[in-house]
Amino acid sequence: MSASLRLSLLVLFIAFGGSLLAQSKADLQAQRNELNKKIAYTQKLIKASKADQEVSFEQLRMLKEQIRYRQQLLNSYEKEIRTINSDISTSEQMIVELERKIAVMKEEYAAMIYQAYKNRQNHDELMYIFAASSFNQAFKRFKFLQEYADYRKRQANEIKDTQIKLEERIVSLEADKASKVVLLDEKAAEAASLRDNKQEIEQVIAQLKSEEDKLKKKQQQQEQERQRINAAIRRIIEEELAAEKKKNDGKYELTPEGKIISAEFEKNKGNLPWPVLRGVITSRFGTQPHPTIPGITIENNGIDISTEAGSGVLAVFGGTVTSVFSIPGAGQNVIITHGAYKTVYTGLTNVTFSKGDQIEMGERIGTVLTVNNKSVSHFEVWKMNSKSPSPQNPELWIRRK
Repeated sequence: MSASLRLSLLVLFIAFGGSLLAQSKADLQAQRNELNKKIAYTQKLIKASKADQEVSFEQLRMLKEQIRYRQQLLNSYEKEIRTINSDISTSEQMIVELERKIAVMKEEYAAMIYQAYKNRQNHDELMYIFAASSFNQAFKRFKFLQEYADYRKRQANEIKDTQIKLEERIVSLEADKASKVVLLDEKAAEAASLRDNKQEIEQVIAQLKSEEDKLKKKQQQQEQERQRINAAIRRIIEEELAAEKKKNDGKYELTPEGKIISAEFEKNKGNLPWPVLRGVITSRFGTQPHPTIPGITIENNGIDISTEAGSGVLAVFGGTVTSVFSIPGAGQNVIITHGAYKTVYTGLTNVTFSKGDQIEMGERIGTVLTVNNKSVSHFEVWKMNSKSPSPQNPELWIRRK
């Protein structure tokens, strides 16, 4: 295969794959920026949680979340370094092919110049033309010499252009190598931070275990409190269901408008906005064992999102405010109805809506309650039916972060 053909194939490969590669690098860069923001945010929450001088389970969960983000960040670094390695390999191949092409062209050009010199010595160009047997032949010889001169000129320009491409490719190669060094340094720093996080987790777990008896008692009280709040919310939802059935001769049946809203709500499953702009999920849906205390299970009808003090709590979908009530220890609570679905927001203060109000997606319902330096937004999704309403896993409804 000739040098020119090899180079042409390589250029085609780069032209075809280059844009995808560039896009991939841009995506990876954007992903890293987003993960760095999440890590900085969890760091801020962890710092705030340490202010109460007491190691908490929320702190442990936020550290675990931060470790998850750091591992994703390390994976992103590895992908970007692999992409740059691929770029470097491609550039090195291009440089070899360009150098080979320039060498061949220079050799051909030198041969042309030498041949022209020889011809000039033996047969003057004008003599070559005048020696023609006819006018037509003389004209053809004139055109031949003219085209030959143009070809030499093009060949010289092509050598010059190829030389420029070679120099540009060398600059690109050096830039990629420099980027790789920076990424390797950043990756090493991130790996060190990950090790620090893991050591911190071990220290937090050790401290929590050293206080296990005290924490067990406290956790049992918190679980009893959670059950009390769960029961209060379920009771109010069941009262809403009973009131809806009463209006329809004891049957639970959606109005035509309610059916449309339900369908719209379902269409947005997995794509609903979060009830707070920023936060970290520190307690997940369902029944789960306690992370450090054996024998303790946590029952959660929704999710808990740790966020900053003063954060606004936002409606995840448009609907009607059907309940606003307070629970001792849980602040203000709001239930919004969206056809056959209800969303529940607890742990609020400064609620700005009243029962019967219409609310749009993204509107601020109130402010998250802060207790003992902890600002936790509790969020639930319920599905109504004629028998018994059932809590849904909110993480399946809101966007993944």
